Amino acid sequence: MSEDTPLLMVSVSGRDKPGITAALTRVMLDHDVEIVDVEQASLQDLLGLTFLLDTSGAARSKDGVIKDLLFEGSRLGLTLHFRLFSESEVRKAGQRRLYVLTFFGGTRALAELSQVLSDEGANIEMISSLTQHNARCIEMMVNVAGAENPGRLKRRVMSRGREINVDLAFQKIESYRKSKRLIFFDMDSTLIDMEVIDEMASRAGVFQEVARITEKAMRGEIDFEEALTQRVALLKGLSVAEMTDIREHLVLSEGVETVAATLKALGFKLGLVTGGFDFFADHLKARLGFDFAYANRLEIKNDTLTGRLIGPIVDAAQKARIVNQVSRELNIMLDQTVAVGDGANDALMLGQAGLGLSYNAKTDLGRVASSSIGRSRMMNVLYLLGITEDDIREISTDRPG
Repeated sequence: MSEDTPLLMVSVSGRDKPGITAALTRVMLDHDVEIVDVEQASLQDLLGLTFLLDTSGAARSKDGVIKDLLFEGSRLGLTLHFRLFSESEVRKAGQRRLYVLTFFGGTRALAELSQVLSDEGANIEMISSLTQHNARCIEMMVNVAGAENPGRLKRRVMSRGREINVDLAFQKIESYRKSKRLIFFDMDSTLIDMEVIDEMASRAGVFQEVARITEKAMRGEIDFEEALTQRVALLKGLSVAEMTDIREHLVLSEGVETVAATLKALGFKLGLVTGGFDFFADHLKARLGFDFAYANRLEIKNDTLTGRLIGPIVDAAQKARIVNQVSRELNIMLDQTVAVGDGANDALMLGQAGLGLSYNAKTDLGRVASSSIGRSRMMNVLYLLGITEDDIREISTDRPG
């Protein structure tokens, strides 16, 4: 195809039904016409179908191709429109940077998020919708090539989603198309709807002291490792019996058991990566059927805490290293990984994963997370991964017991 070769765009509209693509492409085949690009979108039973054709090698004239396509379109009750493009025009239009924006919501969500896209110079190329978990789920294909600052665009989309309380995911189409296979969960305020160290501090009678250290860490006055070391020291003397009672009464976040069972049934590898403690993480690993758990190790002697930790601290940097390490060990690309967390200590982990998902985030994780889900909506993790209610019901039916 030469630089000046004109390309023929054929736009097809009408009632959708089986056999349309087969009939039209048969005409193209008969004329030795090459399809350069094709795209289809259907709304209810209305069809929108576009072909970009190279007619330079056509066995007969371009007019002959158009005539036969019009005849076939008329037979099928379709309307066809034609337009010529130069290759340079097509190449310029093809310089796209595509993202997929998936969100749960109706008219307001669509209006608010599409306005952000418009403000930032991003163009919506395709929209589709479906119903998931009794909620309207909308998916957009967005071209950000015209956006002045794609990073700012992403942050604004994430921020607007939080403002209007909408769960969403915004990710590169290359990552979106790669089936996810490995998922990492934080523990406190993510898998479980509580902070274990606060409960431990209450049992040890040092809740206020521990809370003060936590506040200092959140203000950046001390780092995570120092804050954790100081708080664990205050827990010295807490008995294994007390910790066992806490462990037996862990409050799972709503939907966690269904999410875990569904992902396991679909072949995902599941892991827990937490700045919390192994005494609780190992229990959750067994309870939920996870494949691995990484946590800080508490030193226990004579059935009580010594106030010390054993081994390396699982801080933000260590969480990110674990994501890389486990991915390599399982021979899974980072683009095929998901990380779910709620706090600043999860930021590096979320940034490493192909899909970083902030769950009920206490801090702004918009710079690193690709998606955001509100509290008590853990089930939306499944839907953002493209898993439907029908999939969940089928898996639930097949599960024994």
